[in-house]
Amino acid sequence: MVNFERERHLGKATGDMLKAIHALQSDVTLAPPSAIAERTGTSRAFVTKMLQSMDREGLVCYTPYKGVRLTPDGERLARELSRHHRLLERFLTDILGFTPDGAHDEAERLEHVISEEFEERLAAFLNHPTTCPHGSPIPEHEGETK
Repeated sequence: MVNFERERHLGKATGDMLKAIHALQSDVTLAPPSAIAERTGTSRAFVTKMLQSMDREGLVCYTPYKGVRLTPDGERLARELSRHHRLLERFLTDILGFTPDGAHDEAERLEHVISEEFEERLAAFLNHPTTCPHGSPIPEHEGETK
């Protein structure tokens, strides 16, 4: 099992790549680097360098000119970041009155730095919501979706 505290030390760029790959890959399709670049607002060259590094770290299986798939550790970290993001969005809209778009922007900044204890307390405070303000499911702790 992956140590979720590791996620806080990966850096924003790596976390954003993990989330993009998670959103783009399917059971039968690899995530194309060009789509990852578009989704993250970065260059294809940057994405390629990041994918090579993430492959060495065991977060992805990268095949040049083909695409990329998350490893089980990468999958768990991507789901954990998504959980942080979606819980933060729910808090920011429901409690602080942010618009969904404003909450998304704030959650992008905060998702990388909250602790697991903060995440657990936030989920409890919000009565364990199942969706974010945009309707996406909030993964349970340990990566399982409700």
